[in-house]
Amino acid sequence: MGQISSSMQSPTSSGVFTLKVPKETPGEHFEGLQMLTSLLAPKGSRSAKPLVEDVSGEGSEISGDGEEEEFDWEVEQEVYTDRSEEEQRTLQKYGFGNQRSGVFSRLQEELSDVIDVKNPDGTSASERRQARLEAEALAFSSDHYLADLFEDDEMNRLLKFTPWWSKLSPSTEQEEESDVSFSDEEKEQLRKFTNRSYLLDKTSRYQAWLSLLDILLAYSYEVRSTEGEHNVESPWTVRKLSGTLCWLECSF
Repeated sequence: MGQISSSMQSPTSSGVFTLKVPKETPGEHFEGLQMLTSLLAPKGSRSAKPLVEDVSGEGSEISGDGEEEEFDWEVEQEVYTDRSEEEQRTLQKYGFGNQRSGVFSRLQEELSDVIDVKNPDGTSASERRQARLEAEALAFSSDHYLADLFEDDEMNRLLKFTPWWSKLSPSTEQEEESDVSFSDEEKEQLRKFTNRSYLLDKTSRYQAWLSLLDILLAYSYEVRSTEGEHNVESPWTVRKLSGTLCWLECSF
């Protein structure tokens, strides 16, 4: 193994560390090192087997000298190969303007943590919509809504909350300067946005606008329900409420 040397350029102020690791074999070439997502993705499917087991009973693999057998923590990895054009054409479309496909091919193990569709690349738009409606009907609880109807103190308090976007509308008919201002960090983020254009037909443009509205409504609910105080569950709430994000809904 080569020795690791580090040169630090004011890490306390910049937070940047530069590490130089020489190759053990000079001139040796490694394929696919730029594909970090593929290299870090573990291979194999998730298992229901418990991660912690009691090995003190029979069948425990403990050597005679009382030391446990060394466990191999290395995970075999493969570089992801893109699908051919013919295979891409057979996949279902989804996403902004219904123009994406194959996005979740490398996320099969983590799919349940991202969306609720089991096989997005093989499920049509109508099938995704039907699955969403069935899931919502199954999760509906009349007792929950009855409780909110008769015990409405919490609900009334949330309805009185004034969200930040209410400041965007002028209070008079004349043009007024908005009270909302952007921080330096937000301005920098806006400058980093790239200009992109999309060739959308009338149907795709209609679906894209409704999808954006669907996400904004989910975000609006989250802001009002938390009274503007986002928490660790805020992204999950927006995703679950938005059919566009959770079920890849594109037919409204």
